[in-house]
Amino acid sequence: MDGMGVRSKQLKVGLDLHGVLDAKPKLFGPLSSALVDAGHEVHIITGPEWSKKLENQLYDLEIYFTHFFSIVEYHKNRGTDMRIDEFGHVHLDPYLWDKTKGEYCARVGIDLHFDDSDTYGYFFKTPYARFFSKDTPRAKKMSL
Repeated sequence: MDGMGVRSKQLKVGLDLHGVLDAKPKLFGPLSSALVDAGHEVHIITGPEWSKKLENQLYDLEIYFTHFFSIVEYHKNRGTDMRIDEFGHVHLDPYLWDKTKGEYCARVGIDLHFDDSDTYGYFFKTPYARFFSKDTPRAKKMSL
């Protein structure tokens, strides 16, 4: 309940890992903590599958969340045709990859998703915030 006796809506916020959380952990760590502490849902929505390395990265970044969604895991479970390159990166049809985050957000009712890619935004029917930070590896290369 808020100060006026009205029940507040539980928010569902989506956060991309690479280019958002890892670019501004001092912003998104406290934000994610406050959201989770207040009873809201924080969904990490990213490409890679869950791993100990990814768990450690989120822990080191002090990111709090209630749900985790992996594009790779989702498509593996669906039997989508994909290949793994010599570096261990998973590749599948770019159209399928790009639309998956938007479909997930619509399916679970995400109220706002933060991502650093314009491409994903095209596929969203739910609110999408294009996040840009000069602290992403891509932006740092461009500023050299």
